[in-house]
Amino acid sequence: MKYGLTLIFMMTLLSCSKNETNIINSTDLKGKWIDVETRQDTLYFESLDNLEIMNLNRGKEIREGHLLPKYGSGPYNYKLSELKISLNWMLSSNSNFNDYYFEIIENKLIIGNFYGSEYGETLTFEKLK
Repeated sequence: MKYGLTLIFMMTLLSCSKNETNIINSTDLKGKWIDVETRQDTLYFESLDNLEIMNLNRGKEIREGHLLPKYGSGPYNYKLSELKISLNWMLSSNSNFNDYYFEIIENKLIIGNFYGSEYGETLTFEKLK
């Protein structure tokens, strides 16, 4: 009987405990983030006129004799939800948002491979100080 009451008490405590969610807000993202694999690609988050914008800088490359930003570079509109970021590349004629995995663990940002990097399904960025 004593163990049964203890078990019920423990289960009650566990069921009443706060359910922590991994919802990230825009202020958690402010600043510059660098890709840990290449140490070249960077993300920068900002808010402009009620728009949440993520800028991706991938450097430049020569295409058809012209020095141009690498594919996927530029501004993205974004929307955050639990473990997900919805992105719309503002330089595309497509106005649809696409969903990608998204999480911050300590000073690391893990995001689904939204720009076709050769380094896997998810990319890891580290916050610059």
